[in-house]
Amino acid sequence: MNVSELSGAQLDYWVAKAEGMDAEVKRACGMEWCQVDVQSVGLIHYQPSDDWHIAAPIAERQRYVTYPRMRAGGKVEWLAESQLNPEFHGIMVDESPKVAICRLRVAEVFGLEVAD
Repeated sequence: MNVSELSGAQLDYWVAKAEGMDAEVKRACGMEWCQVDVQSVGLIHYQPSDDWHIAAPIAERQRYVTYPRMRAGGKVEWLAESQLNPEFHGIMVDESPKVAICRLRVAEVFGLEVAD
């Protein structure tokens, strides 16, 4: 699957893998979520694509730059770019800056395609 198309629990799963975590996508009652095992806490719901407390430290540590851009029709989209990384340069785009950051992290570690 193309990283630029990842969203929701699948995106969260791949971010967890990129961050070196043991993760799995759980499904119940028509819902999907990413679950990781944190040694000091236990099993937690991991959702960087929707949680600034997770996405922002990733962006800061990886030195990603995020900035808005106006699309045709006046909609705003967010770009996450790895300008300061000498070994990887990429850009990901989404209506959410958190999603763009997460996609960029996955692309940095796994490339532009991941297994379905």
